[in-house]
Amino acid sequence: MKRKILIGPMNDENVGSIASLNRAFVDGLSNDFEFIPLNISRKYGKSKLSKFNILNIFYFIKQYFLLIYYVLKHKPDVMHYSINSNWSLEKSLLFLNTAKFFGAKKAIGHLHGGAFNVFMDNMNAFRKKTSLKLFFNIDLIVVASSYWKEYLTNNGIKSQIEIVNNPIDLKYLSGIDKALNCDRIGNFLFIGSLGQRKGVYDIIDVCNNEQVDFKLDLIGAEDKTHDLKKITNLIKENQLDSKINLIISEKLSINDKVKFFTESQVFLFPTHNENFPLVILEAACAGIPIISTPVGAIPEFFTHMENIYFIEPGNINEIAEAIHFMKTNITERERLGKAARHTYETKLSNNIVMNQLKKVYETL
Repeated sequence: MKRKILIGPMNDENVGSIASLNRAFVDGLSNDFEFIPLNISRKYGKSKLSKFNILNIFYFIKQYFLLIYYVLKHKPDVMHYSINSNWSLEKSLLFLNTAKFFGAKKAIGHLHGGAFNVFMDNMNAFRKKTSLKLFFNIDLIVVASSYWKEYLTNNGIKSQIEIVNNPIDLKYLSGIDKALNCDRIGNFLFIGSLGQRKGVYDIIDVCNNEQVDFKLDLIGAEDKTHDLKKITNLIKENQLDSKINLIISEKLSINDKVKFFTESQVFLFPTHNENFPLVILEAACAGIPIISTPVGAIPEFFTHMENIYFIEPGNINEIAEAIHFMKTNITERERLGKAARHTYETKLSNNIVMNQLKKVYETL
């Protein structure tokens, strides 16, 4: 009999990186385990998930009782749920502890959130002590890299910690394999949350430099309230429409994502804080040359000028230099793209990732 895994959060549309990652886990391991998706779809407030407000309290109560119902109904062997920053930290830990209280045999917390270290380092003593107590009853923590394993251990987490890299949607993989040799005649590309955290305002500052000549497809949904309005106004006020093609999208279709990643010249992602961003994996899988920052788990797999072009977060001059390099060094650009693809195939492929998680489930 297959072991039952209650996994979440998930939603019908697979909107959001965590839901997409969980869907990939379900698709990749469904022959080995019986997955029960904890579907927590919501209609409102999707750009304010980490905020402590009335709307999120309402959804929390609704989701909490849904969790209890699922645990009592399905009696899972394992509860696998994400752990995030801000008020979602206590919510996630409470969900995991509640699942064990009502009958889940084991609880796995899966660490997400690129700025989790910044968040935890700035927690007040009482909140940090309370959170550590909630961590105590969790059987195992999944992290994306050695950096995060060491970080949690150094911050008093006593639970077993295992590394599982992030997987990619199987439909995306199939689309990439079919379109891998397309000519890269498109613009530069950014896909992610539109805001300061992902370096979008840095990109706009670079575009204000008349000497930086490039075109960019800027794709995503706003990170924080009013980000979209501010970004739109900056593009308009500085007459950057000829450089920046703003595409507002909460979730690109698989076909559109494949098209952008296989036809664009370069993936530009000057993020400030990360865990291990899914878009970097998707870019590497697509063989597109990458400009990004050495944050989170990225430098554990990528090395400057071997399979990526690294810039420091917030360094406008370095971003401009990287763009110029990619524009003027076609051979090197192509080499970096092929090297990124090789890194994905040899270190980060779905087969590798699924085996990592399978071993985690089997050890509990």
